[in-house]
Amino acid sequence: MTTLSRVGYAPEISHGVLVELAEHRKELEKKTKPVLDTLRSYQDLPPDKPLAALAIEDKKRQYAAAEKYLEDVLHSALATSE
Repeated sequence: MTTLSRVGYAPEISHGVLVELAEHRKELEKKTKPVLDTLRSYQDLPPDKPLAALAIEDKKRQYAAAEKYLEDVLHSALATSE
C-alpha cells in the first residue's frame, strides 16, 4: 500500500480535479447571482396585495421625505455660502 492511499488519497481529489471544480463553481455562481438577487427582492414583499400597497405607499413617503430633506440641506448650504 502506498503512502498516498494510506492517507486517503483518491484521484477524485487531485489538484487538477479540484481546480476544475472550483472553476465550475465560479461559473455557476455567475449564472445564479442575478436569479438570487431577483429572489431576494421578492422576499421582502408582504404576503398579500393590500399590505404590499401599504408598503409601496410607505416607501413613496420615505422617498419624498428624503428628497425634501436633501433640498433643505442644499438650500441651507447655498444660503450659508452666499
